[in-house]
Amino acid sequence: MNTDPLAVMRTAGFSVTHEVGRGMEGVVAALDDQRVVKLWDRRPLEEIERLRTFYDAVDAGLREAGVPLTVPRIEEVAEVAGLVLTVHPRLRGRPGGPGPGPVVEVLAGLARVEPHPDMAVLPVPDGEVPFDPAVPFGESMAALVRRRARLVPDWVAADVVERMAEDLRSLEPVAPRLVHGDLGPVHVLLEGGRPTGLLDFGYVSTVGDPAFDAAVAACLQDMFGPGAAAATAAFDEATTTRFGYDPRALVLHRAAYGLVTASCLAGHPGRHVDWCLDLVSSWHAPS
Repeated sequence: MNTDPLAVMRTAGFSVTHEVGRGMEGVVAALDDQRVVKLWDRRPLEEIERLRTFYDAVDAGLREAGVPLTVPRIEEVAEVAGLVLTVHPRLRGRPGGPGPGPVVEVLAGLARVEPHPDMAVLPVPDGEVPFDPAVPFGESMAALVRRRARLVPDWVAADVVERMAEDLRSLEPVAPRLVHGDLGPVHVLLEGGRPTGLLDFGYVSTVGDPAFDAAVAACLQDMFGPGAAAATAAFDEATTTRFGYDPRALVLHRAAYGLVTASCLAGHPGRHVDWCLDLVSSWHAPS
């Protein structure tokens, strides 16, 4: 089979014109002014259909809440020689840069979306099971932390894992809301300085505690730069001021995200793993 992604798309009957992007999960090409086609690297059809269900629910929820954000709904699915292709609307805007403003506005919009069971159909993360919306988010995250820690027993001490899990379980339950789970600036599309679209749901996207989204978004503002700590602190200040989040809970949520993400990267040690483990250390290290 031809390994040129655009040739594969054309074989499937899509008259794509040019590549517009590629990432860890596949290649995207322009179909026309309004649509793009994505060739997935490894996703089976069953997972794509589940993602389609999720995006349909998110799109409907945003519309019903009057939140002017678009998401890459899956309009069509095709399969060629075991490879899955999907057609999506071409979203307006360009990825944003660091700075709390646009991402905080997105968090405010997501908090207005009424949860729907189809927003909780994705595994959290890949290889796991979806979170049950009827179970408090802290309890689900505590169970996940315990499971994922077993994959990297030499990276996080067992007593740290247990304390983290207990602290997560002790968080006061909140009304569940749509959680993106990986809301870095590059996943927020801007037009005229205003958020217009969201990309790359799916890593830990579910229905849960919106403070988790705020906590993760803070550390994704600047992961490796010299101003990373200051960027995280500035974002935390913005969300605690606007939404009233407990700063200690934000640090705890980041530690849980760090442990889970490190476990997903266990076969690829490097600075990303080190960054994840630093999130854990920033929670349990003595002050």
